[in-house]
Amino acid sequence: MADTGGVSAGDTGGVIAGVVVVGAAIGKGIRWLLNWRDARAATRSAKLQRWHEELERREAKIEQRDREYQAHIETELRQLKIENRALRAAFEMVATPLRSVEPGHPALARAQELLTRAFPLDPSLPEDMGVLMSMIDGDQAGR
Repeated sequence: MADTGGVSAGDTGGVIAGVVVVGAAIGKGIRWLLNWRDARAATRSAKLQRWHEELERREAKIEQRDREYQAHIETELRQLKIENRALRAAFEMVATPLRSVEPGHPALARAQELLTRAFPLDPSLPEDMGVLMSMIDGDQAGR
């Protein structure tokens, strides 16, 4: 049979089938690409969520450790304040009679100096009372 130069129905069907196949392949490729990006985003999101949870656990652990440490420090501070008051009171109990017996005793003066340096006036004292106490301490040191 001789070629008439026209397009046959088979050729047209083949071209249409080829276009459909190419279109389907492109569609599948685009779908795969979009799904790959979505899967990648989901994986990244899952990793970030795990990381966030780990950071929250670490932060809670650090905060708990800090709370325990602060409670320990506060307990120790309360104990030291009690000891400080007791030592100061004990010194005054012993120093008062010693001042009347031997006011110029060097050990008494040295102990008073150490206490004054270590424990300056209470910051909650009014300023005028602090000045008066300093004057009294100065008078006692001169004896």
